[in-house]
Order: sequence, then C-alpha cells, then structure tokens
Amino acid sequence: MSQSVAEALDPAVAKSLAEYDQGRMLQSLQQAASAAAQHDGEVPPDPAAAKQMARARLADWVAILSRIRRDLDPEFDPDHPPEMNIVPPGPYGDQYPPGVNPRDVKDPVMRQAYIEAIEKNRLRIRNFSANLKLFEARQVLLEKAAESLGDARVHLGLTGPELADALQRADILPRDRGALMALTH
Repeated sequence: MSQSVAEALDPAVAKSLAEYDQGRMLQSLQQAASAAAQHDGEVPPDPAAAKQMARARLADWVAILSRIRRDLDPEFDPDHPPEMNIVPPGPYGDQYPPGVNPRDVKDPVMRQAYIEAIEKNRLRIRNFSANLKLFEARQVLLEKAAESLGDARVHLGLTGPELADALQRADILPRDRGALMALTH
C-alpha cells in the first residue's frame, strides 16, 4: 500500500499493531481487528466522508492481514506437528526408545547428535505452537475483515474495482487476497 494509505490507519489500529510488532502477542492483533471493525454499520451523512471512512477501513485491514503474511511460516502445515519424542540419530539410534535420556546413549558422538536433535525439535515445537496460534487467529481475522470490508462496500461506497486494486497491491497472503476478492463482485 502507498504511504498515504498507511498514514490513514486508525490510531487505535496503529497502536495495537505497534504492540503486536513488539511482542507478537495475538491479543494485540485481535485488538487491532476489533478497532478496525469498531465503526461497522455506521454511515456518515456525507458521501465523501463515507468513502474516506471506507478507504481507512481498507487500509486498517490490509495492515492487519499483512502481519499474518509476514509472521506465518509459509511452510507451516497444521496437519504435520513435530514429534514429541525423537529417536537418537545414527545407524544404532533405533536401539533406544524415543525420548530416551541423552545420558543413556553410550556413544559420545551419537549422544551429542541426539542432544542437538532434541534442541532442534524443541525449537520446532515452539515454532509450531506459535504458527498454529497465528494460523487459527488468521481464520477469525479473515472472517472479520470480510464482514467489515463488505460493510464498507455496501454502506460506505467502496467500489469493487477500488477494493480489487487495493487487494492486488496489498502484501497479504494470496489465499487471503482470493477470499477477499469475492467481495469485489
């Protein structure tokens, strides 16, 4: 989005996104979404003010959804969680049960490789958890965005071509763009 559109962010949305950017707390992203949808259903009497309100709302949602694109691992698959316990690596690793204490692995080279594999898996578990939470929040945020932008289309005069153009230029997930493009018709 252009700089002028980015400047149009609602102050409450901008504040919540700044908080999210600092700590990656999903609650801040959800607060940004609530702020973006806060004026859904309101229609100012002046058509120019309504159009400006619609464009600001669009900028808010693009900013929110761009965080998901930025932070959600593109390789994330919720159907493939990491293993909770791993088998020691190496040709004789299957001699040990999954999750065996590294002290019980007699070979020092295998033990070191196992310790490294455990740490790598812990990181993968932590990353999976964070990605799963963002993946699940994404679905709720996308539904809110669709409702809010639909309201902007119907009640505030945001045109289909203007919405489509903004979505094409937006740095959001392609599947999110596709879901929101349905609103342009």
